[in-house]
Formats: sequence, C-alpha cells, structure tokens
Amino acid sequence: MSIEKNQYKDILNDLNIGNSIAEQDSILEAARVETPTFDGVITDRYDFIIGRKGAGKTAIFKILKILSPLLLIRNKIVILSGVNSSGESIFNQFKERLSKFSEQDFETFWKFYFISLIYNDFIKNDKFSESLVQCKEEIDKFIIECEKAGIPNVPKKQDKSQMIEWILGIFSNKIKSVSMKLNFDVNTPSLLGLEPKINFKDSDDSEEKKEGVKSLYVHAIGKALSDLLKKSGFRIWIILDRLDEVFNRYSRVEFRGLRGLLIAYKNFTIDGRGDLLRIKLFLRDDIVSFLTDDKIYKKYFRQGNIPPLPAATHIFAKQSPTLNWDEDEIEQLILNRLMLSKKLRLYLNIPKEQNDEDVKDLLRSKEQRRVYWNKIFPKILQSSPSLKWIFTRLKDANGIVTPRSVIDTLEGAINYQKKKMVVDFKDCEEIFSVDSIKNGLKLASINKLEKDIYNEFPGEQESIKKIGKFGKIKLTKSDLQKIYGKNWEEIVLGLSRIGIIRYVKDSGTYRVEFLFRPALDMAYSS
Repeated sequence: MSIEKNQYKDILNDLNIGNSIAEQDSILEAARVETPTFDGVITDRYDFIIGRKGAGKTAIFKILKILSPLLLIRNKIVILSGVNSSGESIFNQFKERLSKFSEQDFETFWKFYFISLIYNDFIKNDKFSESLVQCKEEIDKFIIECEKAGIPNVPKKQDKSQMIEWILGIFSNKIKSVSMKLNFDVNTPSLLGLEPKINFKDSDDSEEKKEGVKSLYVHAIGKALSDLLKKSGFRIWIILDRLDEVFNRYSRVEFRGLRGLLIAYKNFTIDGRGDLLRIKLFLRDDIVSFLTDDKIYKKYFRQGNIPPLPAATHIFAKQSPTLNWDEDEIEQLILNRLMLSKKLRLYLNIPKEQNDEDVKDLLRSKEQRRVYWNKIFPKILQSSPSLKWIFTRLKDANGIVTPRSVIDTLEGAINYQKKKMVVDFKDCEEIFSVDSIKNGLKLASINKLEKDIYNEFPGEQESIKKIGKFGKIKLTKSDLQKIYGKNWEEIVLGLSRIGIIRYVKDSGTYRVEFLFRPALDMAYSS
C-alpha cells in the first residue's frame, strides 16, 4: 500500500522512539519488553544483573523504581535506591576520600551505607510512618543501635551526600581501629559475618572519656532490623546501579571498592533470612570479570595473582545470565516503541479504541508482529529478511545486541527520512527505506564505538584505530602481527573481549564485526 506525502509526514512527526539513554527515556515503561531477566528480577530470582553497557541494566533499574508503588502495595516490598533520583552515582564526589580505603574498609563502608539507607529512607520516611506505628519498640531499638554505630538520629531525612559524609566521618574522625571478631553463635548470625569491633577515639565528652575506648558489634543493628521487618511485614530491596562510574576504571581502588561490595553483599543478611532484605546490584559483565578473573586482573596489575574471593559461588548464586536480546525480543522492542504513535496505528488499521496496553498485547504474537513489521520495514534486505539483516549488523563479536544500538538505529533512520522527505520525496510502500536503515546503522556504529567503547576502554582506543587504518575486515594472523607486533595475541584477545573482532575457526582468520565497520570507515564487505 503506497503512502502519500501528507500521511507519511504525519507519521514521521508522530514517531517517538524514546532515548537510548535509559535515564532520559520518557517511554521506557510504556514500551518495555518483559524479558526473562526482567521477570527474574521482579520475582527475586536475581540479585546480580549483569550486562554490557547499553544492554538494559539501567532500564531494569529504572523500571523497578517506576514499579515500586505497585511492589509496595502487592508484596510489601520497599525499594530503596542507592543512587540519586536523577540516576547519577552519588559516590563520584567522594572519590578522593574513598581512594584511601582498604578492601576491608570498603566492606564496612558499604554495610554502613546500606544501614543508613534503611534508617533514612525507610525508618525516617513519612510515607511509612502510619504503617510503622505498631513498631515503636523495634524502631527505638534500631535507632539506639544505629546511634552506637555513629549513625545519628536526625529529626529529618538526609540526602545521600549527607549520609555518606556521616559514614566517612565515622572512618576519618571517630574510629581509632577496626578489628574483626568471629561470631560463633549460629542462632544469631551476624549482619556482617565477621563482627567488626570498632574502637572509637576519645572525645571531649566526659562520659566517653570515663568509658575509655568504646567497642561496638554492629550485628546488633541487624537483629533490631530483623525484628522490625518481621513485625511490620515489610521486605526491603536496596538497588544499586552505575557502579562502574564510582571509581577510575580498572584501578586498584575500583578493585578494592567493588570487591568490598561483593563481600558486603554476601554477609548482609539478617537472622539468616535473605528474603527480608535484598541487595540488588547492576554490574557490567567486564567489571565482574575484572573482579574475579585472574587473567583480566593480571592485564592491569602485572605483579601477583588475583586475591581469593571467599565464597564466590555463594556470592554469585543469584546472578542473572548476561543480558542478551534475541531477534524476537529486538523485534518486540522496536515495534513497542514505534507503535506508541497513533498515526502509525491508523496507517496499520489498528482500531482507535485500542490503547497502548492493547497494542502491546497484540505484539506478543510473533505472527502479528511480522505482519506489522513488513508494513513498516522492507521485507528483504540484500536477500535476507530485514529483521535478521538489521540484527546481524548490530551484533558485537560476543553476539550481543544492545537496546541502545537499536534505538540509535531508529533515531538515525527517522532523521534520514525526515530530511529526504523535504528534498526528494517519492510515494513509498514502507515507513523506512533501505537507505534510511543503513543511515541509522551508521549512527548506531559511531555511537557504540565513540560514546561507549572509547569511553569505557580508553586503553584500547589506539589498537582499534589501527584496525581502521589497516582497512581490512578479514585479518590473518600475519596481518595482525604487522599491525601490533609481537604482542598481537594479547591485544587481539582484549579486542575480542570487548566485541570488536572475532575469530573464525573455519578460515583461521579474524573479522571486524559489522557493528563497528561504519564507524571505522570500512565497507561492510571490504
């Protein structure tokens, strides 16, 4: 069916495909695709959500926050976010002070931060005051134990910067030393696993001088919190995202800080019941490898082996599969976004009375999606079904397609069509032409390389650019030796890990992935 110019213009102007950055995506919830990983988070199967940059971790994080009122009503789950409401990592402004911490310091820091979040955003939150009326005794006990730990009983909620200032104050101004004491009482497991014995410096307070050096066992906070949650019926999920932005990338302080977080996660249970309190962490897969893989560790720290991570199996027992989208999910993602347009629905003969949720229900049918897809996109691109062709060109060397690249492709295609309509419009059969899709793929390629890869892996930038200058998409071992010299294997292994090139076993050669060829100014088939 041919589309005439005015109708086509109306459709293009009505399309809103959102934003490839989840924090800025106004249609994230309306267009969301319920993937197995998302379902696993909502049903509490996963605490570690692992994926590449742009794969959808922050989208799940943001949707959890959007759904928090529903989770509170249905399941009495309280969502406490460890980042600012804008999504910005709150820890950036404290980088210099945190850089002096040992791994053990970080473990204690994270636990104090979790406790402070609970105290500030749950106990002190007016939203829960009525529900907690019957828990006055348990709250008083919790507050007393927090005060002993140096977490102040302030009359009003603090912002997260103030909370971290208090915690850092405990470390820098009040603590004389921290030692660890094993808890042998199996009936009262410690909130911290190993109980930290915190020796405070003397102050000018006469009572404190009289007592001398005070000792504190923080597991008492966990016991008080357990009693409070059991009586109130609430459960708490603390969620943390943007952890890759807290420290300088692949630095020793990042290693110590995030390893301390993993250990804090493992030990942060109360009364042996994980269901009362959950910590949910959103991490890039390469960061997980950095924290656990000896080969990756030695790439950045050439002296010594990676320190052992106690109970690593237990820590990652609730890890999600690495976020990865298949063709059907990508098709659903694209159509969910495009078909928020009422003008496009009219063109597709979808009845006006059907709302957004009705349309999403239609798109759960693969057969129905294919009908709509073939009216929006060409059926065939270079002898392949168009969905497969687009999917193949958005995959990295690890076979991963990210929603960010998909949305960038749509944005580039729409912008191309708008410009084309002004200067050279012809009646067309589909919304997106072949040329517009190729233009969109080029934008996705450039954004992936320059905004993601170069920023996340600055040490690999020069090596990637050398491939572009060499100009061949099929590279023999001899070619790679010419490009990189005698250390070519180590360099190529690093490029493979981040998705730039892959080894083709049948031919014994390496290929630059389709996704990166336009950004490197390489023809798809050069």
